[in-house]
Amino acid sequence: MSSADLLPAIPRTPPHELTTLIDHRRVQTLEKYELSILETLVPTDQVAQSFSDLVLTNMLRGKKVMHLLDQQAFHYLPGHTMVVPPHLKMMIDFPEASDATPTQCVALAIDRLQIIDTVNYLNEFYPRTEGVKWSFSFTQHHFYNNEEVTALIYKLVRLGFDNSQNKDILADFAVKELLLRLMQLQSLHATESNVAVLATSNRFAHTLHYIKEHIAEKISVGELSAQAYMSKPNFFRAFKQEFGLSPIDYIIKERMRLAKRCLRNPALSITEICFQAGFSNLAYFTRMFRQLEGMTPTDYRVLCLI
Repeated sequence: MSSADLLPAIPRTPPHELTTLIDHRRVQTLEKYELSILETLVPTDQVAQSFSDLVLTNMLRGKKVMHLLDQQAFHYLPGHTMVVPPHLKMMIDFPEASDATPTQCVALAIDRLQIIDTVNYLNEFYPRTEGVKWSFSFTQHHFYNNEEVTALIYKLVRLGFDNSQNKDILADFAVKELLLRLMQLQSLHATESNVAVLATSNRFAHTLHYIKEHIAEKISVGELSAQAYMSKPNFFRAFKQEFGLSPIDYIIKERMRLAKRCLRNPALSITEICFQAGFSNLAYFTRMFRQLEGMTPTDYRVLCLI
């Protein structure tokens, strides 16, 4: 099931309640968290935005073009999530917003103490296997396209519009799971960023390094678990606890990352890219690409070369 299938039906703001056509804000009531729906109904460029607290944002509908610090601008699309630290200055374009198709984005503000309590709980009862403590980055922004994270944010949006007596309890559990999954993604990002340095001292960094170096070859979980000196079930379970995805899912993710990079080179054919990225079957490659990226490899190439 894709993130689009999980998207909650969010009512639009009635016209007489609109205070602005750019980032009109509706706050949904939750006991411990502030959940806002931001709507833009006109195309516009270079809209400045920042938050005073740590905020998780997720695109619900439409498209934004994000300009952050000195980074290259990128498209922010439905299903994408950002961890936005306090006071991060963003400039945003809304190229496709209209009255008929407004851009909708959710912003979830989480109190720092709630995050610290969750981190302490995990470190006490569910310590990481490599001896490194769980931690949450408050200072760096991160950008994710992850269905589990998106599904949890969608659940919180539905709870925000719900009148159930139990919605605050359910929201608390959902936020704790959301923070765990984000910490797993942050752990994966940090390990990938230092994979060459950590490969000799961290078994999972060694695993990631090996996968990257042999991505075009056939890679089995049994082979990876043997290199980590773990049984196959223990390796599978520990890898998923550390990073929030299975070794097979990570291999596919890496192959897709390489394929997308190769698709920006018009000299390579789709078939060549398929095999260079480690896929042995063109039909399977196309099906997985559509499933994970929402478009065919050919459509992705066209979009990149525009």
